[in-house]
Amino acid sequence: MGTSPDLALWRILQRESPMTFAQYMGLCLYHPDFGYYAQAPSIGRRGDFFTSPCVHSVFGAALATQILEIWTLLDQPKDFILVEAGAGEGYLALDILSYLEKKGFDFPYFIIEPFPAYQARQKEILAEKACKVSWVQDIQDLPSFTGVFLSNELFDAFPVHLVELTEEGLKEVYVTARQKKITEALSALSSPEILKRLKPYIENWPLGYRTEVCLSIEPFFKEISRRLNKGALITIDYGYSQRDYYHPERYRGTLMCYAHHRFLEDPYAAPGHTDITAHVDFSLLKGLGERLGLVNIGFTQQAPFLVGLGVENLLSEVSPGKSKDLEALKMLILPQGLGMSHWVLIQARGLPAETKLRGFSLSNRLRIL
Repeated sequence: MGTSPDLALWRILQRESPMTFAQYMGLCLYHPDFGYYAQAPSIGRRGDFFTSPCVHSVFGAALATQILEIWTLLDQPKDFILVEAGAGEGYLALDILSYLEKKGFDFPYFIIEPFPAYQARQKEILAEKACKVSWVQDIQDLPSFTGVFLSNELFDAFPVHLVELTEEGLKEVYVTARQKKITEALSALSSPEILKRLKPYIENWPLGYRTEVCLSIEPFFKEISRRLNKGALITIDYGYSQRDYYHPERYRGTLMCYAHHRFLEDPYAAPGHTDITAHVDFSLLKGLGERLGLVNIGFTQQAPFLVGLGVENLLSEVSPGKSKDLEALKMLILPQGLGMSHWVLIQARGLPAETKLRGFSLSNRLRIL
């Protein structure tokens, strides 16, 4: 009789203790056998959370419209491809490819997916598009390309370091697992980069202020940038500028945990069974892009981005006009849905900084980053 996955993960956590919260989060989410994503949790109303592609296919149609504009502005390269990471169950890829096909376009689509269970589910969802889709397990397996790299709610799941301001200065949270109980302790920062990132904001924080720093985005972002010969990066996620992220009033940080559409405060309650996320530092992505030779084209909330792309007209194109379509549209663009919590950042190589994209025709808030 084999060891249960829960017990196996606990043994790993105990063996690695004490560890930074980032290491703990990485093991709980990404362990290849026992992590949360290794088990391919369902996305949507029956899962732990839902994303815009689960709401309606018009979201993918709108992104396809923006992709086509980028392709046109790049002088319609013949080797243009699409790359997605964090593809979930594959619905965004399906909706983008379906709309492109409807318009007479046929771009190859690559999905970066390290987990076999998710890859199997994606292949099932994308069965009718199988000839257009290729899978790679790691970003290192991705060839250099001209095209668009797309992510929807990817970077919010990258492991973060937890820090707290004490009378002795800034300390990092370390996690210890013993006998199915997890405890925290504060100790020295594990990387000087943490202090470098936070130094401009610390003097305004009250004692006990707790927040997160994500160091794992940078190497991934660099690899994507290195492979992008010409084209654009489209990042959609919830997050803030650094000024808002590290505002004194946000004294408990942005860490969130979900299970079955319920918000959980305790990231230690069910290791391997809980989605753990933190908001994205969009100022970091903007700065990384600039250092890597990318041009920041636009930044705005999901609602004006979709409306700028003509989402209402697209809805009539992709759907027969059922009453539930209007409810889905409201979920995508209204403040009580995903319209104002999620942001869109587009960065490019091979396009001038003054490039105007339809998605930012109503709003472009790059200046706040």
